[in-house]
Amino acid sequence: MALIGAVASPASAELQPRKDEWWFSAWDVQNSVWPLTKGSGVTVAVLDSGVDAGIPELSGAVLKGADTAGGKTDGRKDMDIFEDGHGTSMAVMIAGRGGGNSGYVGVAPEAEILPVHVATGDVPGSPVGITPALTNGIRFAVDKGAKVINLSIGAGADGIPHQCPDKLLDAIGYAIKKDVVIVASAGNSGRTINSPEAPGSCPGVVAVGGIDSDLRPWAKTQRQPYVALAAPASGSVFVGRGDKVYSRAAGTSASAALVSGAVALVRARNPHMSGRTVVQRLLATALPINKPVPDEATGYGAIRIARAMDPARYPVPADAPNPVYERFDRVQGAAKDVNVVPTAEARKVGGGPSAFVYVAVGGVVVLLVGGLAFVWFRSRRPSLR
Repeated sequence: MALIGAVASPASAELQPRKDEWWFSAWDVQNSVWPLTKGSGVTVAVLDSGVDAGIPELSGAVLKGADTAGGKTDGRKDMDIFEDGHGTSMAVMIAGRGGGNSGYVGVAPEAEILPVHVATGDVPGSPVGITPALTNGIRFAVDKGAKVINLSIGAGADGIPHQCPDKLLDAIGYAIKKDVVIVASAGNSGRTINSPEAPGSCPGVVAVGGIDSDLRPWAKTQRQPYVALAAPASGSVFVGRGDKVYSRAAGTSASAALVSGAVALVRARNPHMSGRTVVQRLLATALPINKPVPDEATGYGAIRIARAMDPARYPVPADAPNPVYERFDRVQGAAKDVNVVPTAEARKVGGGPSAFVYVAVGGVVVLLVGGLAFVWFRSRRPSLR
C-alpha cells in the first residue's frame, strides 16, 4: 500500500524534513507535491493556545492574529497552561520552515499561519466561555481571509444536539458559506470513554482520526461515526513554545494539523476549487485503512495529497460521497423547518445544554483533551512504495 500519487520531477533540496517525519516519504511530498506547490498564497488559521511566532521554525510564517479567550494577546504568544506549546506545535507541523532546535519542516511550508488564542483555560478568571471563544475565533479567521481553519482541540459533546453547540454550528455555517474548510481532531480517548468530542463532532467539520507508521489506526484514536479521514498521529517529535523539542508526542491533534496542511496544498494548487470539492476529493482519493469503508476509526482512509490535488489525473465524480457537508446540509435543512425532526444520523444525540463539557485533569479544567498525548510508539519505517 502507498500514500503517494503522481510522480513529478524531484524538488529542490532547500528544505529537508527530519527523518522521523515519516509522512513525507509516505506521501512522496518532496517529489510529487512540492514541485507543484508548497502552499503559497493560502492562510491557515490555527485556533488553539496561541502560537510562538518567535521560534526559527516559524520565521516569517505567522501573521498577527487575535485572542478570543479573554487574554490580551494578538495570537502570537503561546499561552498553553501545560507549558509545552500546543498551538505552536500545530503551526510547525503545518507550515514549519526548518531551522531551530528541531529542523522541523511542515507539509505546507509556504502557507501562512493566522494564530487565534481560543483556549479559555489558559486565562485565569476569563469571562469568556469556550463556545463564544471558538465561535468568535472562527468568524475572525474567516473575515481575515483564512481558507483553512485548524482545530486540534476538543471537549465532550455528549448530550448536545447535533453534538455541537448551536452558536458554534452557526459559526461553522458562516465559514462554509464563505468557502472555508474546517479541520478538527477526532479525539484521543478511543481506548477509554470514546465519547463524542466537539468541534470534531460538529456537522460541517472534517474530523481526522490517527494512524501510525504501519498504516494502522493509532491505538487511542476516537471511534466515532463523525470521523471522516485519517492521517499520521505518531512517530515524530513535538516542537513547542520557546523552540523546545519534546519527544514522546502522539495524538489526533497532529493528524488534524497534517490534514489542514494538506488542504492548504490542494487549495494552493487549485485556487478556484471550492472547499466542498476539496473535501470531497480528499475523501474519494484516500487510502482505505479498515473495512467496511467508511469505518469509525479512520473514516474513508488515509489522505493521499498528490492524488487529491490532481483532478486531471485522478478525477472524482461530482456525485461522489461528501458526508461532511451532507450531514451539515441535513441539519441546516431540518433547522429551517420546525415540522421536521432531524434523523438520528443527523443529530446523533438529543437534549442537553448548548455548551461544552469540560474535562478535569489533575484538578485543572482544560480544553485541549483532543491534543497531543505524550506517548511514544517506536514503529518500523513504513514500506509504502
